[in-house]
Amino acid sequence: MSLPDWFRKRKQKNEMPPSCPSGLQYQGIDIEITFHRQESLQHIAQDFEALQNEGIETVIREQFIPWFKGEEFQDREDEKIFHGLRIYAIDYSYGQIAASYSPTGEDAFFGQFEFDFESSDAYTADMLEGTAMQVYVYEGKVVKVSGYEI
Repeated sequence: MSLPDWFRKRKQKNEMPPSCPSGLQYQGIDIEITFHRQESLQHIAQDFEALQNEGIETVIREQFIPWFKGEEFQDREDEKIFHGLRIYAIDYSYGQIAASYSPTGEDAFFGQFEFDFESSDAYTADMLEGTAMQVYVYEGKVVKVSGYEI
């Protein structure tokens, strides 16, 4: 094998596998499984039910929006922000997280949903280009909500 062929094969191995549909939707958006397909398919229904029981809109309003506002946008109204965020993708994966990164501080298996948002109105247009909310589910309960800029 020549050197260029070696790089080409190595690059192909490092590419992310395509996501697969979970068969579940939220607000008409398909929830895609991104990693650990078999394990994720086994756990997504139970984890999605836990998230729905918590209330997805409640999680967004009470846990995500305070993070999203940060220090810079404290003067903004939560309800207007909520209506100005549009979900355009939802991903799910189930897998083990090491204690040092775990929401519970212990090695454990978690379901993780990622909701990707973009602005849908003038009120939030200057607040984001894109942002994501991560929701961790453990043993039928939402245990952590975090976010990051896309």
